[in-house]
Amino acid sequence: MLSEICDIVKGKQINGEYLSESGEYYVMNGGTEPSGYYSEYNVKANTISISEGGNSCGYVQFNNFPFWSGGHCYSLQNIADIVDNLYLYHYLKSKEEAIMKLRIGSGLPNIQKKDLAMFKTIVPPFEQQITISTFLSSLERKAEIEERILNVMQKQKLYLLQQMFI
Repeated sequence: MLSEICDIVKGKQINGEYLSESGEYYVMNGGTEPSGYYSEYNVKANTISISEGGNSCGYVQFNNFPFWSGGHCYSLQNIADIVDNLYLYHYLKSKEEAIMKLRIGSGLPNIQKKDLAMFKTIVPPFEQQITISTFLSSLERKAEIEERILNVMQKQKLYLLQQMFI
């Protein structure tokens, strides 16, 4: 069970009037993108978060930087020494659809902490976890690079098309 290998910590809500459009620390709530920025953080870098509420509840994210975990966000903390943090992220990301099915309610759907705590996880030997997470992380980096290249090529194509019809 997920609760046997880490602590599932619900974030703390910040009033929207304290958020800004830019800043040092992003605020994660129930979405896939930051809700805004804040001057403080309450979760350290390299932490897995799972959206607790809203249409994207169950969204799994790896946070490379410190951030503020809002009231509709869970963060996985104090991960057991026998579990590689990146392995757990990749495992949960691969099970994101199943995590999203834990949602209840229709107006503002959410995932209950007790249900997330009972989510079954597979934890192979540590060396195997490292091999898996290293491989998947390198694939993820390659996909990000390819996406950047595609974006640059699309901009270049648009520029060239505009030059053709001047």
